[in-house]
Amino acid sequence: MAKVSVRNVSKIYLAEKGRNVTAVKDLNVEVADREFLVLVGPSGCGKSTTLRMIAGLEEISKGDIFIDDKRVNDLAPKDRDIAMVFQNCALYPHMTVFDNLAFGLKMRKFSKAEIRKRVVDAAGVLGIDGLLDRKPKTLSGGQRQRVAVGRAIVRQPKVFLFDEPLSNLDAKVRLQMRTEITKLHQRLQTAMIYVTHDQVEAMTLGDRIVVMNDGVVQQNDAPLKLYNEPVNQFVASFIGSPPINFVTGTLKADGEKLRFCEIEGGTIEITFPVNSRPEVREFIGKPVILGIRPENLEAVRFERKEGRRAPADNVFPAIVDIVEPMGAETNLYLQTGAHTLVCRSRSAFDHGEAGHRFQFEVNLEKAHLFDPVSTRSLVYVQPSAAA
Repeated sequence: MAKVSVRNVSKIYLAEKGRNVTAVKDLNVEVADREFLVLVGPSGCGKSTTLRMIAGLEEISKGDIFIDDKRVNDLAPKDRDIAMVFQNCALYPHMTVFDNLAFGLKMRKFSKAEIRKRVVDAAGVLGIDGLLDRKPKTLSGGQRQRVAVGRAIVRQPKVFLFDEPLSNLDAKVRLQMRTEITKLHQRLQTAMIYVTHDQVEAMTLGDRIVVMNDGVVQQNDAPLKLYNEPVNQFVASFIGSPPINFVTGTLKADGEKLRFCEIEGGTIEITFPVNSRPEVREFIGKPVILGIRPENLEAVRFERKEGRRAPADNVFPAIVDIVEPMGAETNLYLQTGAHTLVCRSRSAFDHGEAGHRFQFEVNLEKAHLFDPVSTRSLVYVQPSAAA
């Protein structure tokens, strides 16, 4: 059991012509004992470099890393009491599964009885106890990855590190392995740090998620907090599938309300109550970015019954350009005149309805506003009462 502290850590590479390239900049992350932390971001954002610095596979340029309150900057990887699972499994092809699992323990001079006990226990946890006599080339991708995870488990380390371990697997096996890793964490109750570029993996696995971009932490929060309250446009766009829609427009004062008007040529006009926070008032008459997630849009296909009129404050017209039936839901690609939006509708549509004009309703409780210059989120805007 251990906690991990990454304090003011940077990684700087010397590139050609004497120019420095900063892969990670002033990173500060605390991983509590038994916590599952996910580092997520696009390729090249510094997440794998961070993991490798924690493991001791990359030298730290600045800052300190502590494992269980012990500074490990100068410790070799074998002395940090960590175990790492790589993307490519890195199994020894000439060894059996048993010998692959046992290899690290043999190097540490464990007794044969202890090695067998740990290997059998790990194989039982991962459901590979029937594969111990087989060679890696006879295994499927999912089975090989289980062996790689088992090799980490037998070490019984203080911290587990995972570097995109599922990225080479097909969708079905990846889903199964995500479930198994979650169960493994619940069973082992050990700190785990997991790197991925897949935001679905991040949301489903992590107790907490660190979103990175260009070597800098954008937001460090619980999964639902990232989804519901992104601090900037990058986090809003990276978390969620399909990605959030961004609409450029202007905020205008409209009595006791604020009206968002899409840029010239667009059909979106929706109204919020005036917010008392000065951040919003400062943007009256100025450009802003409206963020609407696809699942917070819904097609209004039929006239409402008398007494149940759709409120004009949160409805706008758009033309359905493309229809993608998904089964329980339908992805609709909309043209507003100035923007293309995605709507994840719960209503049934067919391909023949492409090209038709519909009304679309926005869930104002979950709309976001962003500063187009800094890309930072403005205050979370609450909706006006329905008409």
